[in-house]
Amino acid sequence: MTAISTTHELLSEIGSLAIRKLHVLPIAVLLFLPGVAAAQERSQEMIRGGADFPKDPRALRLIEQELQIGNLGPIPPIFIPAKPRYLVTYMNSQTGGRSRSATVVTVTNQSSSSCRVAVSYFKGFSSNANPVCSTSFAITPDFTVDFCARNLPGEVTVCNSICAPELTSDEGRAIVSSTCKEIGVSSRVYYTSGTGDEQISGITDSKIVQFGQGNNGD
Repeated sequence: MTAISTTHELLSEIGSLAIRKLHVLPIAVLLFLPGVAAAQERSQEMIRGGADFPKDPRALRLIEQELQIGNLGPIPPIFIPAKPRYLVTYMNSQTGGRSRSATVVTVTNQSSSSCRVAVSYFKGFSSNANPVCSTSFAITPDFTVDFCARNLPGEVTVCNSICAPELTSDEGRAIVSSTCKEIGVSSRVYYTSGTGDEQISGITDSKIVQFGQGNNGD
C-alpha cells in the first residue's frame, strides 16, 4: 500500500470519527443546539487536508487516536465549563457589499492536556449574554485551531471551527473561553472581494485583551 493511499484512508476514517462523535449527543441537546447539526456537516472541514494538516501517516494516526478519545474535534458549547480568558476587541464578518470581511481567531493549546476552547461572537451593541454565534473545539496539546466567523478559501486560511449559520452582516467583538489557561490567542480580519473571496484586499490584526481588564495603552 502506498503512502498516498494510506493517507487518504486515514483522512476518511478521521472524518468518520469526528461525525460519529457528534452523533452520540443526546437528542434533547440537538433540539436546543441547532448549530450542532451544522457542526456535523462542518466536521469534514477539519480534515480536508489543507496547509495545516500533516502528511506523515504517523502524525495522521496520532490525530485519529486523539479523535477517538475525545481530545480533538468540534464539541457543543453547552458541555464546556470554560472560563472567559480573552477579549478580541474587534470582529467583522460581512458579505453584503463589494468589500467583504471575515474574522479568524487562532488558538494554540500550550497546556499538557486536551483543552476545550469556545469562541463567542457578539455584535457591538449587545451584552455578553447574547452572542450571535459560539463554536467550540477540543484541542490537543501543541495543536493550533482556527475559529472562523464564516468560511474562507483554504488558500487564505483553513477554518477548523465555523459559525453555523455563518456570520454575514455582523460587526463587534469576540470572547475566547477555555478550560485551561495556557492558551495562545491571535485574531485577524480578512478583507476580500469577489463572491468566493478570491481577492484579498487587506488583513488587520485585532487587539487581544485579558478578559475583564483593560489594555496597556499600546
